[in-house]
Amino acid sequence: MAYYSVPAIRRLQLGRELKAWREQAGLTLEQAGGDLDLSKSTLSRLEKGQGAIHPLHARAMAELYRVPEDDLVRLVDIAREARRPNQNRIEGVSANSYPALEAEAVSVRNFELAYVPGLLQTESFTRALYAHHGTRERNHKLHVRMRRCERLKGDDPLRLHAIVDETALVRPIAEQHVLVAQLLHIAELTELPNVTVQVVPAETGLYRGLRGAFSLLSFPPDTIGDLAYVDHAAGALQLVKPGQLVELSRRFKDIGKLALSEAESCNLLLRLADRLSE
Repeated sequence: MAYYSVPAIRRLQLGRELKAWREQAGLTLEQAGGDLDLSKSTLSRLEKGQGAIHPLHARAMAELYRVPEDDLVRLVDIAREARRPNQNRIEGVSANSYPALEAEAVSVRNFELAYVPGLLQTESFTRALYAHHGTRERNHKLHVRMRRCERLKGDDPLRLHAIVDETALVRPIAEQHVLVAQLLHIAELTELPNVTVQVVPAETGLYRGLRGAFSLLSFPPDTIGDLAYVDHAAGALQLVKPGQLVELSRRFKDIGKLALSEAESCNLLLRLADRLSE
């Protein structure tokens, strides 16, 4: 199967495979790092996909770990692939950031409790969201957000299933006409075959989504498995353990059962827009 030009997930894939081979060889980070002239922290960072591994370094690691020739050649090819530009790459974002990973995903399941999902935001709404940031930071965030939104249209679009709490849709963070335009924009996007939007009604009581927002990303075949991304007050977490992914997938499904159907959600969006227009 042909490789995809997806550097961020290739870095993750390469790092994970090299770590597995190192552990199979019975080498610690200190031992392998010493033979490779790398510090323990540097090697650990590379194994986490947080830096590009030069093909020559990948070969040296594979040889140290006594990787069979066929697998060695494949790992070096992955290292080359990880250094190539991606057509969906967004300028100004790091290779292991959420926007970079999302740019290489084939589908995203996103639950939002407090915000309108980023992929569904209008430019005016995003400007209002970052109104208190400095001009340079606000313009950068706006650029990244709008580039992300482009993935929903065009050739080979991203598949998006977004579930959002109704309270996030009507929170007065922008002028009324901006909120109305935002609601109508989401309703319009639901007409795309690759976009599914569900709304959890405001009158819903205790439910599993109250624990907070999260995203589940799926990637092209022959790359890496699903990963989850969770923002928190001090940063963000990438979750890859099977148990974590199963739990969040189950949670997303449970929230979807509580949410309105696609048609009911679209009707609610239009009613909310009418109400705000009065």
